[in-house]
Amino acid sequence: MKKNLLWMFAAILFCGSPALAQVEPGTLSIIPKLGFLGATLTHQPDLEVAEDVDLSTTLCPGFLIGADVDYQVNDFLSLSAGLNYTRQGGKWKDFRRPQIEIKDVQMILGYVNLPVMANVYLFKGFAVKAGVQLSYLTNANSQYKLIWHVPNMPVEERKYDQSIMSECNKFDFSIPFGLSYEVGDQIILDARYNFGLSRLNKEKDPDGDPCNRYFLFTVGYRFPLN
Repeated sequence: MKKNLLWMFAAILFCGSPALAQVEPGTLSIIPKLGFLGATLTHQPDLEVAEDVDLSTTLCPGFLIGADVDYQVNDFLSLSAGLNYTRQGGKWKDFRRPQIEIKDVQMILGYVNLPVMANVYLFKGFAVKAGVQLSYLTNANSQYKLIWHVPNMPVEERKYDQSIMSECNKFDFSIPFGLSYEVGDQIILDARYNFGLSRLNKEKDPDGDPCNRYFLFTVGYRFPLN
């Protein structure tokens, strides 16, 4: 039974069933895109800021800007390769006591990414996708703000921003997968999860190695080139 279903799927994918892609086979397109993401790090520890206080982790907001080149192989399959920049990292929740406040505690990571994806159309304009991604680290910073609320004194705020590039591996390998939906034949809504497999730190951590993970939502606009 399972073997018959696989043969049926292969026949649907490569033979003459109704077209599910929005563009003609053989179409080469460039797709600029913008998006936002929510990132975290595996094994991201709570930060101890006082004897009885730990800052707990939360999602780190970020963004993506870039473009894909997409080739429509047939009515059910397209292949794409992209070049984009993402701002991602890790973040911790704010902390406040009557006289001191700690805000915007985060690790900011910037990557140039090269994703290669296969997009399989299941319904008209609707595709599932998976692939591989190689990334190069362009910047890595540890940031936070300290704010003092001293009675009868002006509020004092100080921002700290320190590069941690020397502590991080430059290359990152991950597996992106997700869904997309095409509105007409030009606007593309894309949702992905990026599953990082590479260790961020150069030195191995006995408590677990941090790896990049994030949810990504983008809007793209297709420009056919032929």
